Amino acid sequence: MKSKNTENIKEILKQCFGKEKNERYNAIAMLIVFGLFLTIAIIIARIDPASSTTQNQKPQTTTPPPTNITPKPTDHVEDIEQNTGDYEINYSYLYTFNLNGVEEVITGKRLDTKEIFTIINNNGSTEYAKLSDNYLKKENGKYQLINKPSMNLNYSDLEPLLEILENLPPSLNLNQYSYSVPTSMLLKEYYPESTQAVPTETYNSVIMTRNNNTIERLDIDYSNFYSFLTGTISTYTATMEFNNIGTTEDFIIKVD
Repeated sequence: MKSKNTENIKEILKQCFGKEKNERYNAIAMLIVFGLFLTIAIIIARIDPASSTTQNQKPQTTTPPPTNITPKPTDHVEDIEQNTGDYEINYSYLYTFNLNGVEEVITGKRLDTKEIFTIINNNGSTEYAKLSDNYLKKENGKYQLINKPSMNLNYSDLEPLLEILENLPPSLNLNQYSYSVPTSMLLKEYYPESTQAVPTETYNSVIMTRNNNTIERLDIDYSNFYSFLTGTISTYTATMEFNNIGTTEDFIIKVD
């Protein structure tokens, strides 16, 4: 009886997996094998929960949300004062001043406390230099000590303005920071020894354009401030453009 059963089993295996297998039997056998494999896998998973627990405890990798960084309006001075070589302050500039329709252009370079610049106005074009607080005029290839050659240079000094802007809240539109600057604050910063008082507060416009946390341009309207200083109704504006920040090349100022 046993041998007969054995022969039947062999015949079934032959029909399922032999060279001359029966397609119907082979399909049935494959279904049975797959069912047995699935049953064994389920039993193992239930008996060994440690592997499942370990898999569940595996840290999941998530992509952090993008962070939008808004430039702080309190770091204006550092924007211009880039560290490059031996110079903390390093930039080139183009300033355009307009007083009651009369235009004057000042273009130059600044490295720390020294500058070379050219003033272009109705009188022509003249080269100058500045060492600390001393102004010099270029004559015959050398610089001679002179008084301040233009009133506009009072406002080409950025430190007083940046000091004021650090204490004022701007309104932001894309990369432009707009400020309303009180005349009294300008008077205090630009003329600290003045005994004048502003009887009725007026305001002046300053728009700062920034790119990658670097100041690219200042659009200034000091009309109310200048009108107060002169006692006459005046229009006084300035555009200050900055470039080669941190990459302006060194220069020599030859003085007798």
